[in-house]
Amino acid sequence: MKEYSYYIDIPHPAERVWTLMNDYGRWHEFAKPMVTGIDVAEPGDDIGNGLVRHVNYKLPLGLKGTSIETVHDVEPGVGYTYTTDGGTVGKLRLEKLGPDNTRLHFEEKVQLKWPFSMFEGRIQKFISKHNRKTMLNMSQWLTEHPEYKGPTD
Repeated sequence: MKEYSYYIDIPHPAERVWTLMNDYGRWHEFAKPMVTGIDVAEPGDDIGNGLVRHVNYKLPLGLKGTSIETVHDVEPGVGYTYTTDGGTVGKLRLEKLGPDNTRLHFEEKVQLKWPFSMFEGRIQKFISKHNRKTMLNMSQWLTEHPEYKGPTD
């Protein structure tokens, strides 16, 4: 199992970041090149606990995969934890730095099954790099779409 964590500062209010993080229909717009789509299989409760999502993504060497993730420990507007069917655990947390600035904290413990576990170090570096890029792209997307208010746009 490999672990990594990072944070990025985003020049947008935490509420907008939270809204976009949970707008799975838009992820394909900013999560490229790694995440190619997210399908919500189960919506979970009224705050998102129990939500099950199928995350389609790219891996090195042109490989593709799908991760089935269950969201739990949701604190609306603040963060959540997700676990995958393969044993990976991730946490996202937003920290308000001011009215228009947010720090996004991300950590993940990656558990890969054989045969991918043989290349765990390389795959984890790839995942870490692209997860960080996804979050930076999310910030850029919010900058380019100042009118965005939520999924009904």
